[in-house]
Amino acid sequence: MKQFFSALLCISLLCLANLLPVTVYAAAPISFEILAERTHKPTLFTQGLLVDGDHFYESSGLYNQSLLVTYPIAEPAGTWAKISAPFTKKQPVPARYFAEVLALLGDKLYLLTWQEQTLLIYDKTTLNYQKSLSYKGEGWGLTTDGKQLIRSDGSDTLYFHTADDFTVTKTLKITDEGKAVAQLNELEFVEGFIWANIWHQDRILKIDPATGKVLGEMDLSGVKQKLQLNNSEQVLNGIAWDEKRNAFWITGKNWPKMFLLRIRP
Repeated sequence: MKQFFSALLCISLLCLANLLPVTVYAAAPISFEILAERTHKPTLFTQGLLVDGDHFYESSGLYNQSLLVTYPIAEPAGTWAKISAPFTKKQPVPARYFAEVLALLGDKLYLLTWQEQTLLIYDKTTLNYQKSLSYKGEGWGLTTDGKQLIRSDGSDTLYFHTADDFTVTKTLKITDEGKAVAQLNELEFVEGFIWANIWHQDRILKIDPATGKVLGEMDLSGVKQKLQLNNSEQVLNGIAWDEKRNAFWITGKNWPKMFLLRIRP
């Protein structure tokens, strides 16, 4: 009798699953090649990543553990030297904040916080705190087009802010063939386009900032599989454009490696 009810339950669940709507995205695949890889400190709960000159700048999240760090792109020789290499600079974020994504505009680093509705501003050279600004909603991702700051909040909407007082100047709905694309997270602005990863997915989308339409996507599942991760929270999160190398550095939360990816023409 128990076997009968177990089988009946499985059939019912299968039928229910078939009735639930399934979101299928139509974005064209964007092919890429892996140019290089390097170590990444697995202690970093990566929220934001960017490249400036020959250095990475990275924000690491979690309450009571959030950090802002910088370190060189070039690594020392030797496995132990790579693993133990210190940060060039490290700035703890106050314990009451959950640090989110990072953007660089001018000589200032702009750091979002998750639910505290506070933008923290730091000096790029020293990593010293300068001031904070308030905003409404959550902070997930942040980038800049060189004039404004662009924020994601985990929804299907991007928010454009002025850099001086973080006033919202416009909002943009992101769609893929008419379907809303939610869970927008880490952002990067490169050569006129917005690139965004989707939380808990191995996809990076290329977005038209004028229309919000998804123009294509990079599938990073194969890259992630190289790491043999065992924690569901070790998600893809970290997109940094390296202008010198004409390629993206990507990593994830508590990943032991970073990868340099170049888009194939």
